[in-house]
Amino acid sequence: MSWKNTLILTLLICLLAGAQTATARDRRLERKVDAYMAPLLERDLISGSILIASRGEILLAKGYGLANREYEMPNTPDTAFRLGSVSKQFTAMGIFLLAQEGKLALEDKLSLYLPEYPRGDEITLHMLLNHTSGIPNYTGLEDYDTQLMLPLSIDEVIDFFKEAPLHFEPGGNWAYSNSGYVLLARVSEIVSGLPFAELLRERIFTPLGMTCSGVDVCTDIIPGRATGHVNQGDGVFQTPYRDMPFTSGAGALYSTVNDMFKWDRALYTDVLLNGEWRTKMFEPVMNEYANGWFVREEFGQPIVEHGGAINGFLTQINRFPEEELVIISLFNYETTFWRRVNHGLAAMALGEDYDPALRHKPLELDLELLNMYAGEYELMPGYIVKLSVEGNSLMVEAPEHEREAVEAQSETLFYLPGGAALMQVDFIDADTIRGVRIQQGANSFPCRRLE
Repeated sequence: MSWKNTLILTLLICLLAGAQTATARDRRLERKVDAYMAPLLERDLISGSILIASRGEILLAKGYGLANREYEMPNTPDTAFRLGSVSKQFTAMGIFLLAQEGKLALEDKLSLYLPEYPRGDEITLHMLLNHTSGIPNYTGLEDYDTQLMLPLSIDEVIDFFKEAPLHFEPGGNWAYSNSGYVLLARVSEIVSGLPFAELLRERIFTPLGMTCSGVDVCTDIIPGRATGHVNQGDGVFQTPYRDMPFTSGAGALYSTVNDMFKWDRALYTDVLLNGEWRTKMFEPVMNEYANGWFVREEFGQPIVEHGGAINGFLTQINRFPEEELVIISLFNYETTFWRRVNHGLAAMALGEDYDPALRHKPLELDLELLNMYAGEYELMPGYIVKLSVEGNSLMVEAPEHEREAVEAQSETLFYLPGGAALMQVDFIDADTIRGVRIQQGANSFPCRRLE
């Protein structure tokens, strides 16, 4: 055999060995994720799709549970989920693309585009992008729950909140505000001359080949669209109707994990923004927030991430840029285990230690410890949560809820089966209990211990 043939054979063997190693690694990761999700699936506590990729290589792309329970349609990597606030990063990209082209400036005043908006001459687009404008979050305003069902235009949504007084002087503080991103969607329409949905499709989705992404409109035919679900303690239900364009730039989009992977890869290249503008996009302004993203540290390295929560859907994209690692989870279930699962998935992908999302068998804790937790905890005036010990179990009792035994996940974390919730005991120091936090869906309710 000639040296050339020997070299070619050696290269082929190396390539095959590398492919087998990658496949084996992918299978190990899939087995880990499957085992991690199994207790939640067995107890019907989660459903959705997950994608994990490293340096452009997809390690896992898989659906878990059902996308639609009425038709028993399974989740897949191509199931379309509402993104909720994960939509904000696309709104921000639309604004940055227009800024890169010189069609607007981030320091432009809102009044330049919406002259009638109260105090718009004090509020910049950059403030809206980073939640420092002081404009109140319209999801907290009176009548929001009825307004969200109406087919309102962006201008009508802006009319709903524009007269609400500012929470603080523009630029002087930070408070998460969906209102700001509704305004940004309208500004992008005024500057581009395109409806918000068309702008995103023309400038982002089509160039990236994101064929399964867009604004979620109830009358549109969206292949593989998932239905949102919620656990109300006595079963799983579909969530009530809402008109998605009402959330416009703040949370109106849908996508798939496969499409979101294309988005992640584009953020490492010049296909949308050049290097200078990409750097600017990920520069935090206040409270670790940078133009539709949180920029933080997790597992000792930088993470760029954002979550979304909207009517039966909880979503998350976690990007570890130093590793070019991305974990995308899109759940069509308001699962209490959302944050816990996302943390565990990241730990698996990074090779870090992690705890089970839910134990197959609860821990047995020392009675002395359980007795220390017994007492009354106030969630709000007149609403008291009582903890007591019966036999070897910690019991929880709350107004309008049956007394139930909780399942220990650790010495301080307990699962409440009847409410499909988690309860975390908070300490001031090693011996003094501050209270408990009850987590249900995306919400966390602090309860102060009463003396």
